[in-house]
Formats: sequence, structure tokens, C-alpha cells
Amino acid sequence: MLLFLFLDIKELKRMKENKKIEAYMIKNFLILSFLALALVPANAQTAIEGGTVTQHVAKFNVPVYRVHISSDDAELADMAKRAFNLHGSYKQVPVGNAQFVFNFSPQGANAVKLTIRGGSVYEQVCAGSTKTQALLKACDTAVARTLRTPGFFAGTIAFSIVRGEGKSEICTSDIIFKNVRKLTNDNSDSLMPHFSPDGKKIMYTGYYKSGFMDLFEIDISSNTRRTFAAYKGSNTGGSFSPDGSKVAMILTSSGNAEVWTASSNGTNFRRMTKTSATESSASFSPDGSKLIFASDSRGGPQIYTMPSAGGKMQIVPTRISRYCSEPIWNKANPNLIAFTAAVGKGFQVAVYDFSERNSRWITSGASSAGAVWLNDGRHLICTKTEGKKTRLYVVDSETNSQKPLHTSAFGSTKEADFVYNPR
Repeated sequence: MLLFLFLDIKELKRMKENKKIEAYMIKNFLILSFLALALVPANAQTAIEGGTVTQHVAKFNVPVYRVHISSDDAELADMAKRAFNLHGSYKQVPVGNAQFVFNFSPQGANAVKLTIRGGSVYEQVCAGSTKTQALLKACDTAVARTLRTPGFFAGTIAFSIVRGEGKSEICTSDIIFKNVRKLTNDNSDSLMPHFSPDGKKIMYTGYYKSGFMDLFEIDISSNTRRTFAAYKGSNTGGSFSPDGSKVAMILTSSGNAEVWTASSNGTNFRRMTKTSATESSASFSPDGSKLIFASDSRGGPQIYTMPSAGGKMQIVPTRISRYCSEPIWNKANPNLIAFTAAVGKGFQVAVYDFSERNSRWITSGASSAGAVWLNDGRHLICTKTEGKKTRLYVVDSETNSQKPLHTSAFGSTKEADFVYNPR
């Protein structure tokens, strides 16, 4: 979520060492207080700053296939059904009504044979590091063979979880939450995980050791970590460039929250923005040539881009809300970004299309925020607030369907990142 929402009493004391940072906090408090007056009404269409925005309209530009899922292994069948339920282009039906029959058969400990019947027969054996991963790779193969688009089931999620102890920790999981791994156990808030492109490392914001917001990098295979940025003030974000050579982050060491970049080996720190405003949520474009972030340089937060080599900030004309934040670029379709926008008394996720120069809402209902695109360029994962708890949902940007990834009993999850690098 937004930078100033995470600052606690300890952090405020530290930031007050610099009067400029104290002014920045007061400024953000005033923005938050003004939010109730500045939010956009959730009508079917809203005209803002001369632009028309379509809200909560599903495009339905995708086929929906009737499929029957079967297996001699009850666990494989259950996992496959859970996976395909998340997609949006597959309706599970009895075998007599199916266009395709997907059969998943175990082949040893960590391999699954996929058989697709529907006009013709297709078979393939998929291997993985675990039985679950092999099954999910087989499900992705079924998507590729029938829908002719990539599947996302075999990807890995990183997220922050809060359970009974009240502190958040960093975990990873498969898409159906069958194999969950806890990476931190600090008993202090660990937030905003970001994968490296190869999925081998995670950068996150935590209060580990110092008690203040610093950036840490975890090597997932060895579960070791190093401090990446621990400068005076807050060190947050930590998003890798597409080639893994750089990291974008938000540091307040200069007096207020600014966009910085550094080499991924922890050297060559460079301040990219020099404003009196508050910047947040910095990340790279799919080709690495641009940075995208939020800035309140015009009052309420809006989305901006700038060259990753340095240069002029340019506003993205979303025209959907006076409060836009947490932008993330679609790696499969560079014309699209997703972001969080204020609407009514809460937040929802919207998508902006650079080619069409318009925005549209893709979530509704309970407040939604912090979206990340999946590898197919169609689906996203976001955080939905349900009463006092938060939960991760898969959102289909074509149909606007929203499906929870786990039960509410699992705990409060938020701030997901995703990488598709099945091994």
C-alpha cells in the first residue's frame, strides 16, 4: 500500500530528525484527510478533467470453453479444478456437455501426464520439482493448447501475511496455496516483496534489526539475506528492472520521498526525482527504458513516468480519480498499466491503456489495491479488504471476475508479487 500508511511511531521519531521529512508527513496527513472530499463518485461513467472513463464494464473478448476435468488421483483432480476455476475462460461441466476433457494422470512421484480429448487427442508428460508443480505445468499446457495463450498456474507468488501474532512476514506459494513457504520470522513487519526476474531473490521492506524501514534482499534457495539500503529515513520498494541489473526504490534520505535507482549488487545509488512532492511505488517498464511511479506534485497522487536514465517526469492522463497510486506495467502488453485509484469511500484497481488513452475499472465490491500482472497479460492478483482482514484475489481484466486464492481462515494476506519461472 501507500508509503505513509506504513509508518509507525518509531519511524516518525526517526524522520523528525529532518524538518523537511516532518513537513512531508504533515503534507501526507492533510492529503489523506482531504481524501473524503476529493474522491470520485462511483457512477457508470464519470467525466474528470475533460476525459470520459468507463467503469466496471467487462469486455468479454475471450472465449469460454466447457471443460470436464478428470483423474484417477483425487488430489490431482481437486488441484486442477481449483486452478481452472481461477481462469475465466473455462467452465467446468459434466463430461457429456464438455467441449474438452482434461485428464491428469500421475507418472511417478513428480510428473503428470496430460491428455486432452476434444475432436482429437493430445498427450504430454509434464515434470516438476513437486507433484503440485507438475500438475500446474500440465494445466498451463492445457491452456496453451486450447486457448492459445500462456497459462499462469505454475507461477510463484510472494506476499506479506499477518496471522495471530499481529506482525507481517514474507511468504511464497504456488497459485493454489498448496505449498506455502515462510521466508522471514522476524516478529517485526516485513512488507512489499518483489521478485528478481529469475525468481531466485526477493527484495522487501522490513524493520529487521534496526526497527526502521530498510530494504533487504533474500536469496530464496539458501534463505539468507543481506541489507540492500538502510539510509537515514525510510528505504522502501525495491523493484527489479526486467534484466535484473537495477533496482528502483523510494528513499527519504534527501529530505522527502524520492525515486532512486541502484545497481542490483548494491552500488551506484542515484536519485532520479528532485521534487518537493512525495513519490511512491516506483518500478520499471517492460523494456527497462522507463520508470513509473506515483507523485503528489499536483496535489493528490497521480501516475508519472520518466526515462530510467534520468529526465523529465510526464503525467499519465488516467482521468479516473483524483487519487491514483501503485502503478504496475503489464509485461506482456506494454500498452497497459494497472493502478490503485480512490472511488467512493474506498479503493479499486483500474487499467489504463496508452494506445487508447483511456482508463477502466476492473475490480468492484470490497476495496481492492496493490495489483500485479500475471505472465499472460490478462490476469492480475490484488489485495481485497474484507472487514478487518485482507485477502489475495485473482482478477480477470477481460471479464472482471474476481476469485479468492485462499480461505479467510488462512490469515490476512496482502502486497503480492508474481514470477513465472517454473523449474
